[in-house]
Formats: sequence, structure tokens, C-alpha cells
Amino acid sequence: MNIGIIQPYSNGFLEVVPESDYWQIAAIHINGQAYCPTPQLYRSEKVALAKATQIYDWIADHEQQISDETCYCSELKLILWQQPKVS
Repeated sequence: MNIGIIQPYSNGFLEVVPESDYWQIAAIHINGQAYCPTPQLYRSEKVALAKATQIYDWIADHEQQISDETCYCSELKLILWQQPKVS
């Protein structure tokens, strides 16, 4: 049973999970924050991880501009929301 992939990337990590015959990005973790993109299915783990790296890079470049818990990324045409930190 495959429960997903957690792959280190830059100063964080990427999390993708299988959904039947497809893959979905569960979260992008950067600087202690978890960001979840609009749910979308990808044909392979490799494609999902490639998209997750694009999203990570976008967040890293725009982190100071993300002030709300949700934001729209027009470049990648998706919505991101921050998962609250568990204390």
C-alpha cells in the first residue's frame, strides 16, 4: 500500500499522495508553514512533484505578499491556503 511521498526540497518539503491511479499534491511545507493548493489530479508521482516544486518556488518568491490564509496564484492558476499550525 502506497501512502504517499514526502520529498525534501530547498528549506522545506513536498507532500504528494496517491488517489486511485493518479496523484494529488497534499501540501507544500516551507518555513514551518504548510500550504495546500487547489485539489488537482496528476497522472504520475513525477508530474505531481514537478508541479509541487513550481508551487514551492512561487511561494518562496511571494511569501511576504501572502497575508491572508488563502491567496490566488494567477501564474499557476490555483488557490493556496495555509494550514494553521498545531500547537
